[in-house]
Amino acid sequence: MSDICREYGEALFALGLEENSLDRINEDLVFIGEVFAKTPEYALFLQSPSIPKAERINSVNEMFTEHISEYAVSFLSILCEKGRVTLFHDCAEEFKKLYEESKNVSLARVYSAVPLSDDQKELLKKKLEKQSGHSVKMECFIDETLLGGVLINMDGTQIDGTVKRRLQELKEVMNK
Repeated sequence: MSDICREYGEALFALGLEENSLDRINEDLVFIGEVFAKTPEYALFLQSPSIPKAERINSVNEMFTEHISEYAVSFLSILCEKGRVTLFHDCAEEFKKLYEESKNVSLARVYSAVPLSDDQKELLKKKLEKQSGHSVKMECFIDETLLGGVLINMDGTQIDGTVKRRLQELKEVMNK
C-alpha cells in the first residue's frame, strides 16, 4: 500500500478517534465502497479530470450528505479535490486495518487449494483466536497451486501449512 494511502487512512482514523466516531466512519466507508461497486460509472465520474473539480465535489455532497457523516463526506471530497479517488479502496483498507486493531480484531487471509467447509473455517478461527488472544476475522481465498493445506497471513505473520511448502522442503532435503 502506498504511503499516500497510509497517510490518508491514518488521518481519517485519527479524526475518528478524536471525534469518537470510529464506528460511524467505518460504516460510512463500507457504504461508499458499496456505492462504488454498484455504480462503477459514478466512481469513474469522480475520477475524471475532464469534469471540473467543483462539479465532482458538489456531486459528492449531493449524493452522500444525507447518508453518511460529515467526516466521510469531507474525506471523499478531499480525494476528489486531490484527484485521488482511485485510491479510495486502499485508503479505506488502511483505515479498516487501524480500526480493527483498535477493536482487537485481527484479519486473517486464509488461502487453500479447495474451499473450506463451515466447520473447518470455525475450527481454524477458534485456533487463531486462541493463538492471538483476540478476535479474528477471516477472509478465505482459493489458490489451487497450493495443492492442499492452508496458508495464513495474519498480523504480519505467515503460517504455511501447505502441501506445496512440504514438497519444496522435501526437494531441498533430497538435493543436499
